[in-house]
Amino acid sequence: MAEPDDWTGSLVRVASWPVYFMVLLPIAIGRIPLGMRLLGFEELTRLALALVALYLLGWVRALAFSLLPRAVVQFGRRVWFRHGGRRIVVRSAAITAIDVELRPSGEVFVLELEGGQIYDLCPVAWEGAQRIFKVLHRRVVRARRRRARELRRAKPA
Repeated sequence: MAEPDDWTGSLVRVASWPVYFMVLLPIAIGRIPLGMRLLGFEELTRLALALVALYLLGWVRALAFSLLPRAVVQFGRRVWFRHGGRRIVVRSAAITAIDVELRPSGEVFVLELEGGQIYDLCPVAWEGAQRIFKVLHRRVVRARRRRARELRRAKPA
């Protein structure tokens, strides 16, 4: 997921810290009954609860970022992003090229689809944008190799 660097992304980043604090505070100061302690140790139980809470909060934070209007989300074999005021969902198999181009606002990732459509994905500087680029670039390269292999096999000898 590429997190927007506008005010909405900053708001989610800032708002997530109090949420983490409010969830982890009861784990740190709450009383743990004797029957609920792991291996008889209260500290081990607190540590396990804190790790589970951090894992779940990571998913909640990702969900909050994915709901932002300008966020770019790559999940499974699909990428969805905003273009022209609406959200577009693209299968990664439909992407024929992904490049970096210089725009007046800075460097952005650009997608080219099978039908020839070209879309600006997101700025390079966004947190998480490089991970999306790596995954999509790897899939595009694999698809090119697969198509070349199929063409060689289909060629009459």
